[in-house]
Amino acid sequence: MVESNFLKDESFGIIPIFCQGDTYLFLLIQHQAGHWGFPKGHALAGESPLQAACRELVEETGISDYTLLEGVEFVEHYTFTKKDKTFEKTVTYFPALVKSDMVKCQVEEIQSYTWAARETALALITYEPSKQILLEVDRYLTTSNC
Repeated sequence: MVESNFLKDESFGIIPIFCQGDTYLFLLIQHQAGHWGFPKGHALAGESPLQAACRELVEETGISDYTLLEGVEFVEHYTFTKKDKTFEKTVTYFPALVKSDMVKCQVEEIQSYTWAARETALALITYEPSKQILLEVDRYLTTSNC
């Protein structure tokens, strides 16, 4: 196995899903940096990945009433460069069905948000790894009994 010189970075998030009739809507946020994706963030000392994801969802969106889809998670990997350092990023997402589509954005981190069905969400999400995660979640939802 080849060792890389990349720094490691990990984040955790919830993919909020709202059922509108027979359509699944996904919550996308526009980060202050301008890109569209899902709510996520880093774990604090002593937090589990799921605890971090749940805390970040509440902080960034105000959403606290949801039901996690138990036993399922989705992971994306990508690299990025910041201040001349290259990072290998891993983001673990936990999908959750939300009870309401009300969102209260954390203005320090989020500039906008939208609830979007699959095709609209795919067109809006900025980065390919997040588009792949959306497709995996959608496939899971349409083949399971959630």
